[in-house]
Amino acid sequence: MDKFLVVLAAGRGERLVPFTETRPKPLLPILGEPMVCRHLRLALSSGSYDRVVVVTSYMGDVISKAVASCGFNVELVDQGGELGTGHAILKAMEYGGPGVYTIIYSDIYIPPEVYSILGDLRSPGVLATTTSRPWDYGVLVVEGGRLKSVVEKPSSTPPGNTVFAGILKLSYDLIGYLHALKPSPRGELEVTDAISGMALEHDVEVKVIPEGSWVDVGRPWDLLVANRIALERELKPSIKGDVHSTSVIDGGVFVEEGARVGAYTVIEGPVYIGRGAVIGPHVHIRPYTVILEGAHVGAFTQVKASIILEHAKAPHLNYVGDSVVGEHANLGAGTITANYRFDEATVKVTVKGLRVDSGLRKLGAMIGGYVRTGINVSILPGVKIGSRAWIWPGCVVDRDVGPGERFNCWAR
Repeated sequence: MDKFLVVLAAGRGERLVPFTETRPKPLLPILGEPMVCRHLRLALSSGSYDRVVVVTSYMGDVISKAVASCGFNVELVDQGGELGTGHAILKAMEYGGPGVYTIIYSDIYIPPEVYSILGDLRSPGVLATTTSRPWDYGVLVVEGGRLKSVVEKPSSTPPGNTVFAGILKLSYDLIGYLHALKPSPRGELEVTDAISGMALEHDVEVKVIPEGSWVDVGRPWDLLVANRIALERELKPSIKGDVHSTSVIDGGVFVEEGARVGAYTVIEGPVYIGRGAVIGPHVHIRPYTVILEGAHVGAFTQVKASIILEHAKAPHLNYVGDSVVGEHANLGAGTITANYRFDEATVKVTVKGLRVDSGLRKLGAMIGGYVRTGINVSILPGVKIGSRAWIWPGCVVDRDVGPGERFNCWAR
């Protein structure tokens, strides 16, 4: 019987705006590697699978090219619309036929050692974790070590803090539970409803992975959190690029081949610097920073606990703290991101029209791809700037900026 690895990569990622305005959610990077490619690499190195299927929908052609460039031989299935996780798994199983399916959501972070658990997970089985925000997920009701039901995103008091972690194993003979799904209140076919149905008639195995080793990358700041955990757990310090003799490297730092670190630069690890990045001169890179391929961090700029995406530029006199700077963005001289509220409260962010408490006391800006800022721009904590927006010189950005918007504080 064939063993299938299925990676679900069809979601639009509306809560991850502005980053998903210019790329699909599964291509957001962990230490420079798209999440979908990371799952494929680690799952395939930890287990034996006969066939590999990636389910796509939104920007499926882009995902197809990315997976091919990562060097994996996969079969692509078009979901035909974002109709829910249950529908995506059903499409994969209808395509593949009889076999055992290990299914991974592409928008989660788990450390490498968790992938080895998947081979021992029996069907039907799920991976779970504990969280302080159970109402955001499918909460598992477990009694006597056996799964009784799954409560999807409970609006009232959750029945516990153990939640479905986005990884499950199903054999083809359980496909009927997916066929029987009805649309949830969100209008989607939820796999958690199918798992609840299975729990009534089958012994569904539940393996719990430790809290703190799992991140649902569903909101903009989750990308920062996932990369910080990866820097702690996975970074293998190595200096492959060119580092000037006057620069100081302190702690675990990875500098990829083709990257250049200029004179009088200080880098405090853990830090990841990607291929072709140019850092310095006179730059301070502080811990938990990820700088990706072709990015430029220039003279008298400080970057702290941030992600600078591909070919973005913070070329001079910038401060980037606890922020994400989108691909090909360009920060004018003196542009700074404030990452700490004046009243010292946790930072709130608008997500799909609702104000959400990030739970973080240090959180800066979330800047989309191809954004341009003028000189002496200040961006307040938790502000999102949409892709291809322009910010006029001298402005204080105190609200979210839409994609393509021309933010001119002087015209008010």
